[in-house]
Amino acid sequence: MRDSSITIILPQVAIADSIIESPAGRIIVPGHHLPEKRVNIDAALAQQLLTAARATAANAHAPYSNFHVGAAVVMADDPERRIITGANVENGSYGATICAERSALAAASSLGFRALRYLALSTADSLTSPLCDRSPCGICRQTIREFIARSSDASEALILVDTAEPGTLCEAFDIDRLLPYGFNFAPPGIDRSYERVLTS
Repeated sequence: MRDSSITIILPQVAIADSIIESPAGRIIVPGHHLPEKRVNIDAALAQQLLTAARATAANAHAPYSNFHVGAAVVMADDPERRIITGANVENGSYGATICAERSALAAASSLGFRALRYLALSTADSLTSPLCDRSPCGICRQTIREFIARSSDASEALILVDTAEPGTLCEAFDIDRLLPYGFNFAPPGIDRSYERVLTS
């Protein structure tokens, strides 16, 4: 069997803080600083995940938005590396709606897994749309971060966004590039060794 592991390079992000003096005190608009990062990815598995996510979108319960989304995850702490899927499930009480990403992660968590390795997302109805129409919403980004933060190798976790761009497998992110300054509460006594310094 041919090895499909490749290394991708997540580019450096270097945006300086902006500091504005005001009569009431200094206002800081935080920049964002991330070093270039190399991450290994199994391209064949990524393709399987994206295919599974796109297929799972057909199972979405989306009678209100008609926006069908599927997600597929592989958890780093799952020795079988099984593909676990989820679709968006809408509700007439909109706050009760669950997105595909959270649906897949809830299924994985229900099996006892806590550390994300890959999450693939397919917004099957908008694959030719701009990235902002295909990427995870804010609450999903924060939920994804929860399962990356608990990984012993969080730096390897990737979010893969499906696209219909010819010849393109996906768009890939790590959580720091997808959710700068994501909330990271840890009560006293919780291991925070997974935290990464954002400044270079």
